[in-house]
Amino acid sequence: MILYIAEKPSLGRAVASALPRPHKNGDGFITVGNGDVVSWCIGHLLEQAQPETYNAEFKKWSTTHLPIVPDQWKLEVKPKTRKQFTVLKKLIKQADVLVNVGDPDREGQILIDEVINHCKVSKTKLHATQRCLISDLNTAAVKKSLNNLRSNTEFVPLATSALARARADWLYGINLTRLCT
Repeated sequence: MILYIAEKPSLGRAVASALPRPHKNGDGFITVGNGDVVSWCIGHLLEQAQPETYNAEFKKWSTTHLPIVPDQWKLEVKPKTRKQFTVLKKLIKQADVLVNVGDPDREGQILIDEVINHCKVSKTKLHATQRCLISDLNTAAVKKSLNNLRSNTEFVPLATSALARARADWLYGINLTRLCT
């Protein structure tokens, strides 16, 4: 089974409309006529862990803890979107091939990559992951994009750029907020 992971539900519905019918709606996914599945994120399903996740002492704000710089970065499932993350995690484990259908920008890239990586897929499945770049939601354009899949590994620099920005935001935000408060 191929699992298409879209950035948001509207993109997921557009992808499904370009795939074989009949469609069967599930809770957080659509199964298409050939047995493949389309699912989606709802924006970021994961977020950077809070400082106290790294060290319980960081729950209390103190300048003696600054700067807070994690040795190993952690992501946590957002409580508001836990249900959809659970749906995706199950589908990712079942899928033979994954297709990242995030928006064609760095946030769209990292948003899907984070979920795939957080689900700890095998290196083989990770390396086989495809990328679908869709910038127009009309069915003809989506079909064209689905016929021009690329290796997701080509987009590692884009994901790295988004990851660097997210971590820099976290570092500055956490440390400066605590310093100035």
